Amino acid sequence: MAGIKDYSTTQANNTSLNGISTAEGMLPSNLNNAIRALMKNTRDWYNDSQWVEYGDGSGAYTATYASATSFTIDGVDVTSFYHAGRRIKLTASTPGTIYGTIASSSFSTNTTINVTWDSGSLSNEAITNVYVAALSKTNSSIPTEIIGTSNIADGAVTTAKIAADAVNGSKIADDSIDSEHYVDGSIDTAHIADSQITDAKLATDSVTTVKITDANVTTAKIAADAITNAKIADDSIDSEQYVDGSIDTAHIADSQITTAKLADNSVTSAKIVDGSIVNADVNASAAIDATKIHDGTISNTEFGYLNGVSSAIQTQLDAKLTASNNLSDLTTASTARTNLGLGTIATQDANNVSISGGAVTGLGSPSASSDAATKNYVDQAVAGLRTRTIAECASTGNVSLSNGLEAGDSIDGVTLVAGDRVLLKDQTDATENGLYLAVSSGAASRDPEHDTIAELSGGMVVVNQGTANDNKIFLCTTDNTG
Repeated sequence: MAGIKDYSTTQANNTSLNGISTAEGMLPSNLNNAIRALMKNTRDWYNDSQWVEYGDGSGAYTATYASATSFTIDGVDVTSFYHAGRRIKLTASTPGTIYGTIASSSFSTNTTINVTWDSGSLSNEAITNVYVAALSKTNSSIPTEIIGTSNIADGAVTTAKIAADAVNGSKIADDSIDSEHYVDGSIDTAHIADSQITDAKLATDSVTTVKITDANVTTAKIAADAITNAKIADDSIDSEQYVDGSIDTAHIADSQITTAKLADNSVTSAKIVDGSIVNADVNASAAIDATKIHDGTISNTEFGYLNGVSSAIQTQLDAKLTASNNLSDLTTASTARTNLGLGTIATQDANNVSISGGAVTGLGSPSASSDAATKNYVDQAVAGLRTRTIAECASTGNVSLSNGLEAGDSIDGVTLVAGDRVLLKDQTDATENGLYLAVSSGAASRDPEHDTIAELSGGMVVVNQGTANDNKIFLCTTDNTG
């Protein structure tokens, strides 16, 4: 819509007013209509004169979308007018009328204006109008002394609005600063003149222990000999008050360390000077146990064996030895064996007999569990036994071959893993007994290495795990079809 914003600052360029020709030689009726149009435009502007549609400063202008938060005034540098901080009102189809504050402006061919919108944002479309607030941050048109206290909102004058050192003594009313205006802790030693806290300023009995910071009464503050026995609370001096090592023999009265002062078990061997305990120090009734002699290796019973010894023990032992023709020399083992007719057999050592070379022959078949066995007996006992096979576990009852040997199933307390070898020995149908391999799922099959009587007959199966069958051995004794 045409208006004052379209007027040119070049007078000759103003040849049309709201579509009415005002060119040289215009009709008289145009003059009347133009004056009426000018009056209308003036009134329209005045109705919202706080917003100025400046455009580019002369005639019609073009405002173009740049982004959601910026637009351009095309072809002219008007950054001085569209400066940071100035308020903007803009109208367009999508956002309608929105308000914001200029954040910055710059010029390169066009003037780009960046705006922080109060709400909403621009769309990529034609811009209808751009208005700028009439009051500028610079060259203010507000007269001096116009803004009074009634024009300033309560709480609006912040510390940032007051110039440094602006509030001096003449600006502060007499007696206006009381305790409420001091910041807690703001009066420090720098604000108190030296020697201003005098005795007269201290109320009687005002300095109490509460006023003295812990540990601030130092030794320098205490007069010599000021701490007397009367100043020390009863039972207040304990082990923490003594300097380590300060109580020496000079401070302990003679005979003051009594048995009552010694804690039980406090006198150890480390506290007794080596060689200081003599016979006279050992009570006549003190029982010196035999285990205390020779590092504790002699017992009371062994010590009692010495009872009745009247001379050197070795001399008495020698006197007890009676030589004979066959036992005239027991100094070597071989001589003793020869004299006793033992040949070259080794003498028994404890419960074992070691035979070096040769053989023990002539033994009969063993009948007791502790009897020695001949090679022939052992050969016959193991005849027919074949190689041993390891099974992870063995059954304790009938197992379904269709799904009872799947991974995760439990046999005799053992959780199966696919591939585990399992001995089935308790099948309702005895022909199903044998070695099987656990599967991931489904029916299990016999172990392919042990799926015939020829492979199983005489075989020995050792069970590796299980609650009932752990470490048990099973022997296949059949040699028929099974």
